[in-house]
Amino acid sequence: MTTLRFPPQAIALAKTLTLQVTLWQRPQVQGITIDGPDSRDLDDAIWIESTATGAILSVHIADVSEIVTPNSVFDKVAIARTQTRYFKTGNAPMLPRALSEDKLSLLEYQDRPTLTVRVTLDQKAQIKNTEIFESWLRSSKRFTYQEAEAAHTDSIFGEMLSHAQSWAERLYQQRLADGAIGGRITQFGGWLNEEGNLVSGKRTNSHLLIQEFMILANRAAAHWLAEQDTPALYRNHTARAIAPDRELMYQTLLSLGSVSAIRQRLQGWLNRADYGPTLVGHFALNLPAYCHFTSPIRRLADLINHRIVKASLRGEASPYTKTELEQLGQHIAQVTLDIEQATSDYYKAEHQKLYQSNLQDADQLQGLDAKEFSRVLKYGIENKELGAIELELTTRLEFGKLPVKDLHLLIFETQNQLLREKVYAYLVQNISDATGVIAIASAQQSDWESFDYVEMSQISPFVTWLEVRVNGEVQTTIQPGQHQRKQSARHLACLMWIEAYIQDALVSPLQRTQTAVAAGVEGTQEDSKVEQSACEIEQKEMMLPPLTAKPKPVHPILTKTLKDGQNFISLLGELCQGLRWASPEYKFVDADDGFVCECKLEALNEQFVGEGIAPRKQLAKHRAARAVLEQLQGKIVSSF
Repeated sequence: MTTLRFPPQAIALAKTLTLQVTLWQRPQVQGITIDGPDSRDLDDAIWIESTATGAILSVHIADVSEIVTPNSVFDKVAIARTQTRYFKTGNAPMLPRALSEDKLSLLEYQDRPTLTVRVTLDQKAQIKNTEIFESWLRSSKRFTYQEAEAAHTDSIFGEMLSHAQSWAERLYQQRLADGAIGGRITQFGGWLNEEGNLVSGKRTNSHLLIQEFMILANRAAAHWLAEQDTPALYRNHTARAIAPDRELMYQTLLSLGSVSAIRQRLQGWLNRADYGPTLVGHFALNLPAYCHFTSPIRRLADLINHRIVKASLRGEASPYTKTELEQLGQHIAQVTLDIEQATSDYYKAEHQKLYQSNLQDADQLQGLDAKEFSRVLKYGIENKELGAIELELTTRLEFGKLPVKDLHLLIFETQNQLLREKVYAYLVQNISDATGVIAIASAQQSDWESFDYVEMSQISPFVTWLEVRVNGEVQTTIQPGQHQRKQSARHLACLMWIEAYIQDALVSPLQRTQTAVAAGVEGTQEDSKVEQSACEIEQKEMMLPPLTAKPKPVHPILTKTLKDGQNFISLLGELCQGLRWASPEYKFVDADDGFVCECKLEALNEQFVGEGIAPRKQLAKHRAARAVLEQLQGKIVSSF
């Protein structure tokens, strides 16, 4: 990926720059840094002191604004880049490395100008007072996250770190109690960042410590600015109108069965955060005011807010008008979008190289998991290169290893009639998947406006048509789906619609038959049975023969060996989703030695009940889910 180059003048000036002696006339502060092992742009340090009524928490931030002044050559490159970009093999800094990784970085034992946010907390971790002042720091120690984790017991800073960790936990729990969605852990071990975006990767107690101290400092700075009615680049975040309240939102996220499901739901609920001088508030953190203030080496918005705060501290006018701040916020947003697009384009090109390689190697295709194969399938469809993948497609289809989203692609995104017919033959044997295909099509086909079921009877047998509005016209089938069960009638209606779509035989509602309607609504119960039987025979005659005479394959989870350490809750949820079963129900009861969790599942015309006991709720829930999975596997084995 290409990045902007620093002009030679900026690089040369950064190398020769010296810090002014007057900077050391400020009050000296004490602090340590905690960062990743490869980090060199260290822009914040922390310290904490106990008081009789709580604690004083200090965050010391590199005073970048003292060196990078408005309209300077450094300012121009910072505006052009807006942020430091991080890659697997390095980074593209916002400022020249001589500044970002040396003269401004809070390196161990090096004197650096800082801006301190000092927050006084009461015993409930509530802010009682905020002080912001110019300072200087000689960092006492540079810790990595892992080193800070171990230093609680064998370092001269151990007591301070333990104290800091304790207060970080209080701050975290208080934020959760206040309704924050951002900055909290999920049941899958992932993390929702401050804007509610799902982040993968391991999080240690030291990560939590830094997160809570930085959120507190950013929050305190924003309130400090807001109380003075000072326009700044506030970090605003809102939810969409369709989003539920915070608690229901988080409980829904806990109930979802996969990381991708969580990410997709969040994207539908939350707007992108943005910068602006008008104070809106921060939804994910549930704060009336929030800004970015703790990373001026890495982010332009933090640098701008430092300049505004320092002007206020010195009794000077703000260096920015409200209009200029609006323009800067819009500029940052556009650069961010450009970076995301460039990153997406880069990885798309890299993935396409890989997909092309997979298409040309049958052995590679066989070794791909379902997600990787789906990506190759989509690439093959987009580039009209399905020939090389057709054999593997047929094999996976025969053994039920294609997810519903792939079935949708093969029906609606290809013109390969043979493959379409094979998918249809598979759906005949797995009729509930037809409904899933229609549901995905309604969300992804750009010309689909809506779909609905027209049900001509409210008692058995149920008579149902599927109607889909495409480009303003309603398309349906000549015959309805008809069954003794309402849901099965809907499944049949979807299957028949797909068949008519493949055969180019969809009609308008005025062209469909009325015979079955009369039988389903006006005939006697005996007449209904006769008509239903005739209808089912007719439908079977219309259907294509099954692809294979082999018995329907058992879901892979029902044959998989269950091992300690697996996510049994997720496995059971995936199984229920794949077989269109109702979701399992979990109930907890307190016990002397922890918690008892009961898991109930209605499936295969039976009720399966599993129980788990553990010191923690989540572990008890895992054990209950495992017990149900074992019962299901035993049921399948005994049926052969």
